Amino acid sequence: MFLAVGVVAVSCSEDDGFDEANGNVVKRYVTKITTTGDGEHNISTVNYDGSGKVISASDGDRTKYFTYDQNGDLNKISGEGSNLMMGEVLGTIHDAYEIGDVVQNDSNGNPTVIELYSYDDWGDRITHKAHLSYDDKPFTFYYTLDAAGIIKVLSDTRLNFNHNPAATPDIIMAKLLLPVNNPKSAIIKDENNQEIGSITVNYTYGSDKYPTSASIVTIDDEGHVDNFNVTYEYKN
Repeated sequence: MFLAVGVVAVSCSEDDGFDEANGNVVKRYVTKITTTGDGEHNISTVNYDGSGKVISASDGDRTKYFTYDQNGDLNKISGEGSNLMMGEVLGTIHDAYEIGDVVQNDSNGNPTVIELYSYDDWGDRITHKAHLSYDDKPFTFYYTLDAAGIIKVLSDTRLNFNHNPAATPDIIMAKLLLPVNNPKSAIIKDENNQEIGSITVNYTYGSDKYPTSASIVTIDDEGHVDNFNVTYEYKN
C-alpha cells in the first residue's frame, strides 16, 4: 500500500515545495543527534564521503548504507533500521503505527492529517488519525535526505534499486510524510475522535533557522508522560 500511494504522490508532482515555503535558506547537513531522557541515552550519526554524499546513517544499534552509481545518483540502500532521518514527531508516529495514508496537507504541502493503522489480536485493522502542526522553519533533515539522494529518488519513480522496491518502505514513507517545515506537535485520535496520545516538540533555533536542540514531551494512551531532550550537530 505504501508503494501504491507513493507512486501516485510522486507522479503527481516533482516539486516538494521546500524552496517556496522557506525561501533562500542555508543548506545544513545533520551529522549527529543525541537524545536523552526516560533513562535512555542514544546517539544517532550520519556519515558523509568527501563529496558530501551520505554513506551511512546509524541509530547506534542499526546502520543503513547508501551506495551510488557512476552518475552520483542513489543506487541502493542496504543494512538495517528505518526512519533514521525522519525526525522526532514523524519517527515516533512511524514507530508506533503502520502508516496508512496522508489525507490532508496544509498550504505549504506539509501533511496535517494522517490515517494510522494498527491491528488488534484478531488481525482486524484499527484506524486512528494524527493531526499535525508545524512551525515556519525549514525541515531539519531536508538537505540531509537530499545528500543521501532520497529527495531525487522521491521525484523519480524510474530509479532501479536492484531489488524489490517494497523492501524499502522507509523511502516510500519519506515521500508520503516529507514535510517542508519542522513538525512541532501531533495529536493522536481514535475512531471516536477522542484524543489518545500526543507529541509536542519545542525547538531552540540558531541564527540559520535550524534547531540546535529540542525538548520533546510524549503522552501515550494510558496517560504516561515521557520527556526527552535532543541536541543536533551539523557539518561545518
